[in-house]
Amino acid sequence: MNEFLLVQMISAEKLLASHESKQMVVSELKNSLAGVSGEQRTAALLKRELDLPREFALLSDIHIPYKDGSVQIDLLLVHGDFICVLEVKNMIGEFYFDSVNFQFHRIVDGRREGMRNPEAQLHRAVKAVSGFLGVPAHGVIVLASRSGKVVDAPKHYPVVSLDYLPFHLEQLAHGAELFNVATLTAKLHGLPMRNTKRQWLERQKITLDSLRLGVTCPTCRNCPLVWQNRKWHCARCNFNSRDAHEVTLQEYAVLFGNKLDTQIAYKLLGVEDKYVLYRLLVKSAPKSNVRGKRQIIENRDLLRAYFARVYR
Repeated sequence: MNEFLLVQMISAEKLLASHESKQMVVSELKNSLAGVSGEQRTAALLKRELDLPREFALLSDIHIPYKDGSVQIDLLLVHGDFICVLEVKNMIGEFYFDSVNFQFHRIVDGRREGMRNPEAQLHRAVKAVSGFLGVPAHGVIVLASRSGKVVDAPKHYPVVSLDYLPFHLEQLAHGAELFNVATLTAKLHGLPMRNTKRQWLERQKITLDSLRLGVTCPTCRNCPLVWQNRKWHCARCNFNSRDAHEVTLQEYAVLFGNKLDTQIAYKLLGVEDKYVLYRLLVKSAPKSNVRGKRQIIENRDLLRAYFARVYR
């Protein structure tokens, strides 16, 4: 669960229903979750069943510099014999690749849906990897769902089902060790982390004022908790907790950074008493060197565990 997926999850859950981007945010999250699920199943299968001579490295969700920007790679397999970019598609329906105009559409329940061409995406990714590493690279489109069927195949790259993928990759290994896996993976690991969060939040017009504030009940998920008798309480389901605000603080940190203005903290947690606020923040968001500012202590694992329960 990478940082950007956390941003999408938090936004989908906290964004006000009346916000103009609400529907788009929820739709994008749905697509992202499907993509991540397909990539995780693909990686798990390869680690379990791929039989190659010598060790290989399997990298996920990496951003390769390309021209004036970068290219996001779903999965990249690095072996001494070959390099292969995996463009994973976790989609259902019948797929049509137009080899003349290089367009792509699918048909689901009789509806025709135009979409980004996976072959064009893969071609761009292969060129980016080859250029960055200075070595030739293969590419394959992987169908992670058994409910997807190719009717018109692409012209330049193979499309294989997830079940067949290990066999396809094993055929690329010819026994001639051409590359140093450790050297190539070290170069890839040395890439700077790409932060698309700010641009995405700006594009969706998401600010603190566009979010539902307060500490959310993890059971009801849209009901604010009330602090009473030294614990958080949900009037709807009687949920109680002493540390439910920790998730809210981490959500704020993911979206807007670790620095928290004390006045914003009152709104964020939905409390008015300064002594209550002090007790809630003393460990998880202690005072900084700047007056009126606090520093949220990062704990992404807490958020990942929370959303893993929500989206299990």
